[in-house]
Amino acid sequence: MPQATWSDLDIEALLTLDRLGEGRWRSRHGDANLNGRSYGGQLLGQAMMAALMDVPAGREATMMQFLFLQGAMPDEPVDFGVTVLQEGKRFSSRHVRAAQGNGRTVLDAQVTCALPLDAPTHASPSTAPLGERPEDLPRFDEVDRALIGDLTRLGGYSQDRKPSIDFRVPDPTRQLAETHMNGRFRFWMRAIRPLPDDARFQAAAFAYLSDWWLNFAALGLHLRDLHGRPLYISSLNHALWLHRPVRADQWLHVDCTSPCAQAGRGLSIGAVHDQQGRQLASMTQECLMAYA
Repeated sequence: MPQATWSDLDIEALLTLDRLGEGRWRSRHGDANLNGRSYGGQLLGQAMMAALMDVPAGREATMMQFLFLQGAMPDEPVDFGVTVLQEGKRFSSRHVRAAQGNGRTVLDAQVTCALPLDAPTHASPSTAPLGERPEDLPRFDEVDRALIGDLTRLGGYSQDRKPSIDFRVPDPTRQLAETHMNGRFRFWMRAIRPLPDDARFQAAAFAYLSDWWLNFAALGLHLRDLHGRPLYISSLNHALWLHRPVRADQWLHVDCTSPCAQAGRGLSIGAVHDQQGRQLASMTQECLMAYA
């Protein structure tokens, strides 16, 4: 069982794992969602942390490909098994599989780390308006309740806030109005508390944050068409590409788009920039979105 109840604020504690043996790690805490399962970001962050524990120094996390296989129970520890896929001159890759209870597999992931290389560069610009200050935007629990009333039909999006995440939505009157939802959604976020100056914790904390509201670009687009019918929503897979080292305890601007939803699966794509407009990461998630 987890050692103690998680404080809902301390992401560092959530990401700290206990070593069980060679390539084997166990979580200490669970982070519950409103549906009684573990928040998907918990599994993302802990899997990233497990993968990075024995990677050679100087190799930064660059990619994670992740499958959500079964819902995890927040009151049970998660056991992570890590195996080496690649240990080359430039790249280190790890396979992570995690289970709960009697061997019930909850996730499967691959993580790659790499040495920085001298190479050509290009990046997309940030879509945040020049001079926009996230700290001046209202917290989500300060947004007009009338704007978020219908979000209860979108499962976890009825949750006003997550205490561990500082989450700000620019122009909520427009972005959260059903008549204006168009498959695009942008926001700012960061860890609510400072994190260690440790690349492993920062990358794992970013993975934790990356599950927050990414799918809203796909889901919100259909809110006006539900006519009171609830949607059954579940994350299916997730991918991260870290173009630069990311500090999860500093403001991150996330611009999400959804190119397609079909046959019960919706895809969302996010571009992540810092306050200086530098592109830090790209991410995708496919979710199950079907009438309940």
